[in-house]
Amino acid sequence: MFAREGYSLLLSAAGLAVLTFATALRFRSWPLWLAGFVLMLVALSVAWVYRTPVGMPT
Repeated sequence: MFAREGYSLLLSAAGLAVLTFATALRFRSWPLWLAGFVLMLVALSVAWVYRTPVGMPT
């Protein structure tokens, strides 16, 4: 599903987004929600870059 090289980047980007969302929920801060959303987009773009297309050999 994803290239082996991208797992560490993907997990760290997704983890950072989740931590930012948790902090935004704790402090009820809309700028942190916005930062979490941007970090989620970064995690999704990392996932897109390191995806393995269907039909390609692994």
